[in-house]
Amino acid sequence: MSSTERRRGVSAGVLILAIGLSVRFPITSVSPLLADIGTAYGLSASGLAALSSLPVLMFGLASPFAPLLVRRFGLSRAVTLLLALLALATLVRPLATPLLFAGVILGGAAIALLGILAPQIIRQGLAHRGGFWTGVYTTSFGVSAAVGAAFSVPLLHVLGESVSAALMAWAVPLLIALGLALGFGPGLAAPAGSEQLAAPVPRTSVFRAPGIWAVTGFFGCQALIYFALTAWLPTIALDRGLSPSAAGLLLAWLSIAGLPASLVAPTLASKPRLRTPLIVGVALLSAASLLGLAYGPIEFAPLVVALLGIAQSGAFGLAIALIVFTAPSASQTAAFSAVSQGVGYAFAAAGPLMLGLLSQAKIEWSAILLLLVGIAGVELVFGVAGSRASQRGTGHSPAPVPTDGE
Repeated sequence: MSSTERRRGVSAGVLILAIGLSVRFPITSVSPLLADIGTAYGLSASGLAALSSLPVLMFGLASPFAPLLVRRFGLSRAVTLLLALLALATLVRPLATPLLFAGVILGGAAIALLGILAPQIIRQGLAHRGGFWTGVYTTSFGVSAAVGAAFSVPLLHVLGESVSAALMAWAVPLLIALGLALGFGPGLAAPAGSEQLAAPVPRTSVFRAPGIWAVTGFFGCQALIYFALTAWLPTIALDRGLSPSAAGLLLAWLSIAGLPASLVAPTLASKPRLRTPLIVGVALLSAASLLGLAYGPIEFAPLVVALLGIAQSGAFGLAIALIVFTAPSASQTAAFSAVSQGVGYAFAAAGPLMLGLLSQAKIEWSAILLLLVGIAGVELVFGVAGSRASQRGTGHSPAPVPTDGE
């Protein structure tokens, strides 16, 4: 590896960590403070529900703009601008109630776009170890989510019970991430003239790319199960007989238990022959764990939720890996990622609403969870098809890449 390639690899690695560690705590740090936020900003229960659902909604709505940003600004500058937008949104959202909603909308859009650009960074600067760095990226997601959830309430106490100060403080790590992007982002650009060495990029629509809809279906199914569980797992546990404190801990345990799988699964997926077995394994484990949550003894809930966390974190890591390995070329990865994640998140946003409506209709949670078991079955079918597409295309053996304007 030449010194230039090494520099690009280091820059890409720093950017991947900066993004991964920045895109979950702005959301998870809000959830534990919802009651305090409602009191501080005069929000009703419906207002708080809207505040909680806006980020997921933006995941779907903002996705189509990712390729446009890359074409207009280049990859590293687009990442830097989005981190700046996320930091600004986090800084201003506590200042007033309208800014609270505006900040959540802008922050959700920035998070969505950063998540879409991350696979292109891996493909462009870390293709030689794409599976490992996909695992690093998805693991950093879990770390970011856990940090936001764990430190939100203690931070409130340290800052004298000031809700606005507690919300604003989360801009500090985002400003650090922005500084890293400013310092290392330029190193991601390929040397001048390298675009002539790159393989020609077919000018076909990404909507006709091999595997695009299989990967999108897999991404959407795993995301729907995840968001449905994060919204309703404590309620399900309460209904099964757990105490409120124990039910709340289960949600944190879901994320923590899955951290190793989020690193291991995509790392192993760098070997094409392992992708299909891994996808089958996480889908079957997800279905079995959901059945255990629905019908198993409640005393085994921590074990069942741990297995469910492994399945969900592994599935998310594999979904990102499929994007990296299946996209037709490095320059089309952002567009491929935008379709897969944008359509997938739009589909997934229906999960929490669907479970809530079924519960309101007095349907037993055991029967509702059977619906998620069915989604896990569909996830398996889409995942196997996506795995086969990733092995037929060029995604698993990337060619030299263009600079995308940088």
